[in-house]
This record gives sequence, structure tokens and C-alpha cells, in this order.
Amino acid sequence: MTGTGGTAALRRRRVLVASLVAALALTGCAGLPTSGPVTAGNSPADSPSGVTGGSYIADAPEPGATPGEIVDGFLQASIEPAQNWATAREYLDGDLVSTWNPSASTLIDLTDRRDTTHATVDGATATLAADVTAEATVDEDGRYQVAGGGSTSLAFELAQNADGEWRIVSAPDGIVLDRLFFAELYTAYDLYYFDATWSHLVPDRRWFLNRQNANAATRIVQELVDGSPSEWLASGVETAFGSDLELSRGTVSIDSDRVAHIAVTGAAGADDETISRMTAQLEQSLSAVTVRSVSLTVDGQESDVEAAPVGSTKIDPRPLVLREDGFGYLSGGDLSAVDGLSDVLLGFPEDHAISSITLSPDQETAAVGLDDGEAMRVTSEGPDEIDTGGPVIDPAMDRFGRIWTVRADEPQSLTAWDADLVSTASLAGGWSDLASVSAIDVSRDGSRIAAIVSSGDEEWVIVSAVERELDGTPVAVGTPMRVVQLRLAGVGLAWLDDGTIGIAAGGTDNAIMIQQPIGGPGTDTSAASPLDVVAIGAGNQDSAVRLLTGGGELQVRRGSGWTTSASDVKVLATQLGLPG
Repeated sequence: MTGTGGTAALRRRRVLVASLVAALALTGCAGLPTSGPVTAGNSPADSPSGVTGGSYIADAPEPGATPGEIVDGFLQASIEPAQNWATAREYLDGDLVSTWNPSASTLIDLTDRRDTTHATVDGATATLAADVTAEATVDEDGRYQVAGGGSTSLAFELAQNADGEWRIVSAPDGIVLDRLFFAELYTAYDLYYFDATWSHLVPDRRWFLNRQNANAATRIVQELVDGSPSEWLASGVETAFGSDLELSRGTVSIDSDRVAHIAVTGAAGADDETISRMTAQLEQSLSAVTVRSVSLTVDGQESDVEAAPVGSTKIDPRPLVLREDGFGYLSGGDLSAVDGLSDVLLGFPEDHAISSITLSPDQETAAVGLDDGEAMRVTSEGPDEIDTGGPVIDPAMDRFGRIWTVRADEPQSLTAWDADLVSTASLAGGWSDLASVSAIDVSRDGSRIAAIVSSGDEEWVIVSAVERELDGTPVAVGTPMRVVQLRLAGVGLAWLDDGTIGIAAGGTDNAIMIQQPIGGPGTDTSAASPLDVVAIGAGNQDSAVRLLTGGGELQVRRGSGWTTSASDVKVLATQLGLPG
């Protein structure tokens, strides 16, 4: 016999609650709010803000409930963690009461794409399958991963107990959450690791569940000391925390001066340089919880070593552009030319029109792309053509002065060229499954490369770690992580800051600008974005995004819209840093 397992009203409520449950399941060890204002238990989807920071009062199983109603109630109760999810466990029976792990993961989906639960009843047993469209997952360590929108089936098995009541005897670990609730229930924190040269810090985003009275600092430090970088990033970063290190106290205390007191053990033989790097990682990672400094105790000895100095990725706040009157920084209507390069760039003939420029931090070298697919290295002495073996997309440059090129239909041709235009081989091993690439950009710290790529009939923005030797020489590009799927054709991308990519997509009829964190949901401005965008650029804040249109208008954001800040701009250039 088959049935839907409940009334229409219950089915509607089940869809809403299942979204919450799915999302919470993917959140991992962070747990759910266990104190705060009470929220009515029957309307969890009425208002996302009604769940934030509070407690959700779940209902115990109703006598005589059908299998569908039991699963519905379980999903509702699963968003209340009080006493180790005690109410949710009332819907379970047998070994599952103790073995079900709600903290294993969280699956993020859309409620309106979720198929309602259908029950198949056979005597005293029943099975149910709920199909959800997985947009993303969050693992137990807070790592957010785009899932691609594929269908996932959640299987439940039920049996009647000695009283004839249905109870769940088999269920997947974790919970499911609607994406509309994700930002209400979770907060993003960045763990920081060193780049391969130990000179810059690189963010690795994690998502932890909001809980009143929870110690976010402790969770951050636990993940940094006892955990590891995200798999996709690991080959491009280093950490001062060895595998034998662990927190010697269970919590991190923060005093009234916002000093975090942290004690670790297992650091026998750690020298001052290592301890200074530990301190730098800790201070930067804890800055999100307003920690001003760290007091670190290592194997019982309080350290007086200061945090290691780290490099900056700040850029000039002025837009860097090429116009008829020169190449330089715009301020109002005035152009401050970049000495040594402006005249050279103005000297390119019309049949070798410049399509892109990336300026090195010392402002002495530029990577230049031409409309005909050529790539150039330009200094004050003039341009040098790079022998790329065929037309390439607009090149990128890293802070070490290496120029990156790739042929559009051969992602495996990704190559980095040094100052002598000598190439490195076999960089793109991690890109072997990609079909084509239309844009690339290297992060200002040099540890990651982002790209707009196609695979099959889908277009994605991806990011890969750049593995380097200690002197900065690139060795390989790692397996990419999908960041966001594009619904309009990608035009360009740029690193807006150390952890966010800006993406321009669309054309003359429609357009979209996406601000996409690495490891989290992004935001778009499709309603207000200017049309015919040909390039995107960054300022010193992610709000200082710039767009260049095909008509030469430089657009900047004003509130929820865009306004023209300059005209007759030929190229919006990419900056990598400041001199010095």
C-alpha cells in the first residue's frame, strides 16, 4: 500500500521544515542555538529572522501519527538541539536513538524544488524517500561546497514499536536547510594560513552555526590548531601548526582588553620564528571576533614572541585606466600617468589594440593582452611578445612578476612566464577535465588562480591553489573547486579582495555582476547592472567594484545602482599591489 503520509497542510509544513532541517544537517559540529527568545514551533518558515539566535520549540510525536507525519515531525524537531536533540530522538527507535549524528553535515536546498515525502507501507514497516535539490553542503568543519543543483534522495525506514506507534529506525546523518535560512543561522569566519613564501596570509572560509553563549573564538582556534586547510587549497598554503599540536585547554578566553589567551602543547622544539607565525595566524583568524592580540602559551611557557609581519595586498584606491591621453590613475577628471609605461602603452598601433593590462606591484612591468590574442610583457624599454604557440585569452600576472597565459580551447596549456619569458611546464594538471577557459586572474597574494571555464554545457567560476617553491616559482595548479555556476556568459572576473571574486556576465541585452566569496553563497546585482560590460575591476573594498562598458564608460556602484564616473576609457587595468 502507498500513501502520502499526511494532510495537505502537513505536507506544506513538512516542505518548509525540511528545508530548515537540511540546512542544519550540513552545518557540522557547530550546533544549533540552545538559548534565547522562544520561537513558535509550528511556523519555522514564516520568518528567517525568527530563528536567528533563538530556540525552536519542537513537538514530540503525536499518538497515531502516520509514517509521513513522523518523518515530518522529525525534520521539524531536528532544528532544536536542546539536550543533544532530545525531542528529535523521540521520533527514533532502536540503535538510531543514540547513533544518529545531526552534526555530520548540512545540505542546503530550495524548499520549492523539494519533492514531498512519499511513504510505502508494508505491514509494520515503511520506507520514505525525500528528493531534495542540493545547492551546497557544509561539512562538519564548516567548509561550504557548491553541489551543482543535482537531486539527492534522503531515505528513511520506519517500524511500529510495541505500542503500535511508527518510529524511524534508519535515517541519514545531518540535517537539511533552505538556502533562505542559511545566512540567518550561520556566520562566516576566515581561518588564515601562510602562502608558500611565508610572507602573506591566505583566508580559508568556514561557516559556523550561530549560538548564543557559544565561543566562536574556541571553534576558530580548534579548527586552526587541530584541523587542516580545505582540500582544494592545501597545496598552495603552509601552516605553522604541526600535526602534533593541540589545545591544552578546552576553551579560548578573551579578557576585557580583547586579548585572547591560548595554550597549546606538542610544540617541542618550536623556534621563535615558528611561534611568531603561529601568533600571526591566530591573530588574523581571531580578528573577526574583535580580538586585538593573542597571548600564546606553548608547552606551559608563555611566549613573548611577537606575531610575524605579513605582507599587504592593498591597492591604490583610484581606478587604473588606459585613455587617449595616457595610462595611469584617475582622480576626478585628472590622470596621473605611470612613469615609464604610459608612453609605451600609448604607442601600440590600432591594428594591435590593447584589450587588457595588469600592472605589477612595483609598477615597472605590465602584462598586456591584445585583441588579436597576443600576450606581451611591457616595461619602460618596450614590449616583448610572449611565444604562446597561438592566440591566448587576456593574460594574468602574479605578484612575483610572472605572466600567466592560456589558450581558450586548451585549459591544459596554462603557463607562467618569468621575466626572461622562460615558461614553466605542466602547471595545469588539475585542469585536465576542463573544456575551455575564457578568463583568468591570480589572487594578489599569489596563492590562488580563479577562472571562468566551461565543462560540458555548463559555465562555472572555479578557483585552484597555486603550488609554489619558497622563492615563489610556480610548480603546479591544483584540482579546482567550483565556486559558482553562471547563468549568463561570463565576461570577466577580478579579485575584489583576498577572499572575494567579482564576476561580470551577460551582454547588450542583460547583465549581471556577482560578488562571490570563495567558499560561500554570493550576491548578484542583475536588476541594476549596466549592460554591455567588457571588464570588471577592484578597489580596496569589495564595495568599490568598477565596471567598464563597451562604450568606454567607467561605472561605479552608488547604493543599489551604478553611475558613470569617467568616459572614453579604453582599458580598465588590474592592480596587484603598491610599491615598496
